[in-house]
Formats: sequence, structure tokens, C-alpha cells
Amino acid sequence: MKNVLKALLMKNQLTNDPTDYKAQVIVKGNMCMSDIVDDLIKDGLTLDKETVINILSLYNQKSANLALSGYNVNNGLVNLRSSIKGSLYQGKWNPNANWVDVSVSQGAELYQAVAQTNVEIIGEKDESLEIRQLSEQINQFTGSSQSKFHTPELLGTRLKSTTEPACGMAFRNWLCKA
Repeated sequence: MKNVLKALLMKNQLTNDPTDYKAQVIVKGNMCMSDIVDDLIKDGLTLDKETVINILSLYNQKSANLALSGYNVNNGLVNLRSSIKGSLYQGKWNPNANWVDVSVSQGAELYQAVAQTNVEIIGEKDESLEIRQLSEQINQFTGSSQSKFHTPELLGTRLKSTTEPACGMAFRNWLCKA
């Protein structure tokens, strides 16, 4: 089955080359496990939805437990591998500096699906529209919804929230949860 990803061209803001573009995938929406099971049932799956969701949930839980027990888990779609991050000063675990992470890489099924995917460029994203929308969002941040400690700035096509340096009031708010 061939997959088709639709995308919009965007000028690359990191270079001065006017012919340098990147592509932004047009997202159709979000799908959760329940939505995917509904699609499987539409495609002819004969098991009931609750049974399938229960099996998939147990499978996901078992995969996570195995990955976090030291196994490299290859479930076909993705590979899971756990690791420990941060330096262990004096050979001791420090929960403030160390954490467990799970690396996810594509498995054979996902690799094959990627190989069968075509990209369709359907146009160019208009940057002036993006700037206008961000300007309107900044104007909506006025009044009580804007944090005392964050100030939105419009930087080209990006919205940046700058944090004012900590002061006695910020420390008091954090310490006293006031």
C-alpha cells in the first residue's frame, strides 16, 4: 500500500538562500488507540472493540515493562531501548541529575512503510499569514491571562516567551506557593 504525505513548502529561515526550502507535513488530525481500532473494525476486523483495546493495552504495558527491565524490545513497528542519562557523580544515582530514558527507533514494518511513502508538495506556506496570526495571539495575551513573569515577543515568524529574572517576589511566590 502506498502512503501519501501532503506537505507545504516553507522558506528556510536559517539561510539567506532564497531557493532553500523545507517541507512541513500537513497534519490531518490525531488518532488514538480507540480511533485506530475503529478503523480496523471498519476494515473488517471481527473482534469486538473492547477486546482489541484490552489486548493492545496489555501488549503496550508488557513492551514498556520489558524495555524498562533491560530488554531491547522489537515489536516490529518500533524498537525500544532503555538508557540512563546524566553523569553519576561519585558513582551514585541522583534523581535531580539522572533519569531513565527510552530510545525509540523505527522497526522493519515502519521502515518498509516509509519506503512506500510518497510526498506530495501542494503549495507554499504564506509567511505573512503566519506573522498576522501570531500578532493576533500576542494581542490576546493582554490583561489577566498574561503571566507577570513571561512577556511574549514576536520574532519573525516565531513567538518567544521571555522570562524575567528571578527576584524576591518570584522566590516568595515559589517558596510560599502564594
